[in-house]
Amino acid sequence: MAPSVVDEVLVDGVEIDVSVTERAAVVRVVGDVAAVDVAGVRERLLAACALAPEPRVVVLDLTRVALLSAHGARVVTRFVGACARGQVRVCLVVAVDGIAHRVLRIAGVSERVPTFPSVAKAEEVIERSLAALSRP
Repeated sequence: MAPSVVDEVLVDGVEIDVSVTERAAVVRVVGDVAAVDVAGVRERLLAACALAPEPRVVVLDLTRVALLSAHGARVVTRFVGACARGQVRVCLVVAVDGIAHRVLRIAGVSERVPTFPSVAKAEEVIERSLAALSRP
């Protein structure tokens, strides 16, 4: 899956990059999602839902999030809910020993959403799942 970068934006010091592959929109968040304008972050995440190609999957990469506050976790929770209402599947990519993983586990998000240690692993599982679905 060769990604093409669709959008790169800086929201109050948080970098949000969106790239689109054949199977998913990949959203990479870099920085501290804490004391920032979380509404701006939420808007950028929701915009990525619209970019997700069929079968409508968004891979949210939080491996480079150094700090995730309760407000940031709420943004991720609401994003996952909004995607589900729009029939867009979400995969989380978090470092197993990272702060984002710990905060999202406490918030209960990582138990409801498939979580992977890397974007490559998430894409591999997406490919296998789609291949299995397309078999007669």
